[in-house]
Amino acid sequence: MNTISKYILKNTLKTQLVIFSILMLIFMSQSFIRFISHASRGKIPAELVTQLMSLAVPTMANFMLPLSLFLAILLTMGNLCSQSEMVVMRSVGYSQNRILGIVLFLALITAGINGVCTTFLAPWCESKSLEIIDSARKDPAMFSLDSGRFLNLMDNVIYIEDMEDGELSGGDRKSGAALGSELPDHLRYSSSGNVMKQIYILSQGNEARNLPPSVTIANEGRLRYDKNFLPWLTLKSGLRYEGPSKDGQFEVLYFDRYTALIPESQKTFEPGKVSAKATGELMKSTATVPEKAELEWRFVQPFSVLVLSIMVVPLSMVNPRKGRFAKVLPAIMFYLSYYLFAFGIKSGMTRGHISLIPGLFALPVIYLLLFAIPFNLADTERFRKLASRFKRRRRDNV
Repeated sequence: MNTISKYILKNTLKTQLVIFSILMLIFMSQSFIRFISHASRGKIPAELVTQLMSLAVPTMANFMLPLSLFLAILLTMGNLCSQSEMVVMRSVGYSQNRILGIVLFLALITAGINGVCTTFLAPWCESKSLEIIDSARKDPAMFSLDSGRFLNLMDNVIYIEDMEDGELSGGDRKSGAALGSELPDHLRYSSSGNVMKQIYILSQGNEARNLPPSVTIANEGRLRYDKNFLPWLTLKSGLRYEGPSKDGQFEVLYFDRYTALIPESQKTFEPGKVSAKATGELMKSTATVPEKAELEWRFVQPFSVLVLSIMVVPLSMVNPRKGRFAKVLPAIMFYLSYYLFAFGIKSGMTRGHISLIPGLFALPVIYLLLFAIPFNLADTERFRKLASRFKRRRRDNV
């Protein structure tokens, strides 16, 4: 690789890394705001925000890598043209084919990284995120009880009107201490915690355990854990509405003090999202149409990087008098049209409106034949000679 090639490669790679860092920072900030919003509403524990953010990196990289390379080639080549460096390179015999070779080298590296992310890392990270959220929703210790909002805890929905520091019984400390002695000996409560005021608990019931739906209202309550980290909910001064049972009966129970173990949710983790399934699972013969569409989407993305990189090279060659941004808008429109068609074809395949063969594989081939190759041939000496010869014959015929 000569000095000029190293110069172009270095500038393009540096621009790509800068653009990729900026784009990742922007979209990671948006994801952080979204996760914080979910945590504030009790959908996910606040302690998991950082972990979920790190697991979202490969999914974002799938979209940022092709875009960063596309913009890097567009801006770097446009800058070389606007400063007349490209004219000097052409004058010393540095052809566009050499530039295309450098671009393909970067595109192959980017496509390889993109292929690893979209095929292995992104599905695994998305599946892991869903599993972490599902496990956290079954563990009440992961959620911080707060007043003024609804909290999904196991199969229950809890609303707490107010929280106060102190022991369970606001007026009678001795009765709160005696409450611990009423429980089995193996229970050991933690000494810290807040007293919940005006608690409302909606339970959906459990047919497997013969538990009817219920609504519980209590003046005070506290959540404690034993030595096995099992959650025990203690309520004071309340009533409980149960029903309807299997025979259609309702019951109203009044209690002065009520202690119960919060049962585990019967829901098990199932990666319902197709994008969270492993590539090996999607390649099975029993895969559904949406799963096959997702599989094609994962395989097509690396090829898309190569096709878009080849197409952007001639689009980045501008007249020095027009400036480096002369063809930015048309290039961006080609990029957007490619992915809009890709998303549309994938959606049509998922719904069964478009055949799986050729499916998404036809898109990069079409863009390669209709745009990438003709655009690159239009800037060659042979094409210019053919164009001038055609114009001469047309002038002579007139």
